[in-house]
Amino acid sequence: MYTINDVRLDYLEEVITSRFPEVVVKKVDKAVSRGLFKSRSEALRKITEEYLKEHPELFLGDKVQELIEKAPVLTDDELEQVGACVFRGTSVAKLVAEGRT
Repeated sequence: MYTINDVRLDYLEEVITSRFPEVVVKKVDKAVSRGLFKSRSEALRKITEEYLKEHPELFLGDKVQELIEKAPVLTDDELEQVGACVFRGTSVAKLVAEGRT
């Protein structure tokens, strides 16, 4: 069973064909050969799932983005409160430090 953003996926529905730079393929192959994943498919699926979990801001949508842009300047405490809700408890300061602004 797989979950993405708390949505349970009991089966895999779709095949996606992608091209990757050789350096990425070598890293994935190394992770598979070290036993971290059973296959390239599993590795890419899990890496993608983790990325999507770590970046909920990708799913905010245009309306939310417009509201954020129109929002008044928030105090640091207010920003942390909003960030805790939107980013599931991750510190806004941490996100900014990682360059995810």
